[in-house]
Amino acid sequence: MKITFDSITKRYGELIANDAVTVSIESGTIHAIIGENGAGKSTLVKMLSGQVTPDSGSIAIDDKVIKGFSTHSAIELGIGLLGQDPMDFKNLTVMQSFTVGHRLNTSMMRNGLLRQEFERLNSVYDFNIDPKKKIYQLSIGERQQVELMRLLSNGAKVIILDEPNSGFSLEQKSKVFDALDGLTEEGCTVILVSHKLEDVLEYASSVSIMRKGTLVDTLDLPQSPGHLVDLMFGGHQEESVLQTESVTDTQNLVAKVQQSGQTIDLNLSKGMMVGAIGLQGSGVDTFLRNMFYDKSFLLTDAEGPIDKSSFGYVPADRLERGLFPELSILDHHALSSTLGHNVIDWTQIRSMCEDLIREYGIIGTPETKAHELSGGNQQRLMLSMMRSDINVAMLEHPTRGLDIQSADYIWDKLLNDKLSRTVTVFSSYDVDEIWNYSDYVLCFHGEDIVASCSINSISKTDIINNIAGNVIGRDE
Repeated sequence: MKITFDSITKRYGELIANDAVTVSIESGTIHAIIGENGAGKSTLVKMLSGQVTPDSGSIAIDDKVIKGFSTHSAIELGIGLLGQDPMDFKNLTVMQSFTVGHRLNTSMMRNGLLRQEFERLNSVYDFNIDPKKKIYQLSIGERQQVELMRLLSNGAKVIILDEPNSGFSLEQKSKVFDALDGLTEEGCTVILVSHKLEDVLEYASSVSIMRKGTLVDTLDLPQSPGHLVDLMFGGHQEESVLQTESVTDTQNLVAKVQQSGQTIDLNLSKGMMVGAIGLQGSGVDTFLRNMFYDKSFLLTDAEGPIDKSSFGYVPADRLERGLFPELSILDHHALSSTLGHNVIDWTQIRSMCEDLIREYGIIGTPETKAHELSGGNQQRLMLSMMRSDINVAMLEHPTRGLDIQSADYIWDKLLNDKLSRTVTVFSSYDVDEIWNYSDYVLCFHGEDIVASCSINSISKTDIINNIAGNVIGRDE
């Protein structure tokens, strides 16, 4: 199915998300759309999927212009979107969520067929999702996997993948794209929105580059990564300068962690950056959440337990637990900065909000609502809301879905702030992130912490082996 965007424009107040974007995507191809956070990529594909209506311009499928934009009409046209934040029902089971809106879900007689179909796809892609679990019990990546299985099972002819790759292991990703390659040979079209240039270069045959809501160029692949990065950022990338000091292993901090029914003491040092890593579906998915909410978790220094009111937590699911979708950036800063106070000084809050928008490089205005921001800008908003007096910062996958420049900015910010904090803890599926930014590492296999030690006491190969189950050893 050929897709044609013709002069597509979409505004959110003063923010122009898409500015007269015109691009054609050929049938039977994997076409990538890249650009920095806030470039307008997700807005463009959300219009194709019927979630957003353009202010002007048109979209055609096989040269037939779409009349009326809705998710229902998109499904009827064979268009399926797998977004960064899955659209599902948290209180349903995995099986129930898989069947909602499924083409086979026409009568009670179809339940057996649907279960067989789910089990087949679950096995083919090696996802190992328990169909009896509730959706809220799954990680973001596992929820993406369920959504992808439903899209493929529903016979979508246009499949949009909006930053899905954080949910897949290397083997799973290979299987998924092998299947998508097979579908393109049958005439299906795949649109891959991604910040991972290695994935774009490996799987896509063409790429469109967007910057600040406009289309910069559309190119056949391969291209050099450097050339694509220059097009994404206009050839004026900010240098990433990590202004940080190494943390000496003085072990003046003890974290008492409950994991898999056992209490584990982690001997840390003040100012450390602690990285927790595991495969998708391992205990790392809920580790920070449990640390933040569980009263049994204790962090102790020489003066005794550290007050949890000084803890700050940034969850992975931005619009469900991190932000209020319908509230503005200004509203969020008002809420986060006036906790415990009865009066809001809106003049002061607006001034502070404008300063933080500039400091964190958020593409939006104080009036921009959270759901109108790109995923990367939602991430920046959540970080900007952390109070300056936070002693313990906890961040789940802090660079999920971020472009190169935004990810570098986040790490610079965290590294520059870490020595002023008691400890900073983050989780990631990316071995390179753990290796590059951690002073101390926790390796998860399944629900268990199988290694916990200074980064100087473990190799990158050891980390990979530990999280894969080939346990090298544990050095607390």
